Amino acid sequence: MPIRDLRSNRAAAEISATLLATKAKVNRSRLSMIERGYIQPTQEELQRLRESLDQLVRDKAVIKRAAASVGWPLGGWND
Repeated sequence: MPIRDLRSNRAAAEISATLLATKAKVNRSRLSMIERGYIQPTQEELQRLRESLDQLVRDKAVIKRAAASVGWPLGGWND
């Protein structure tokens, strides 16, 4: 995933920037600057951001399946 797609992919997955920053161990304001193209992340940061976003998307899918299996409302989560 190119850096320019990070924000759009995160937003499409309905993952908050704060959650991604926390998971990837990147300062929230630094993530904002990266997403807006003002600064370039280090290779290590970029790898952590990509891996963290992928993991959060997978985790969210697991939660959605578990909720659906017991009839819990998904509360606005898109399918």
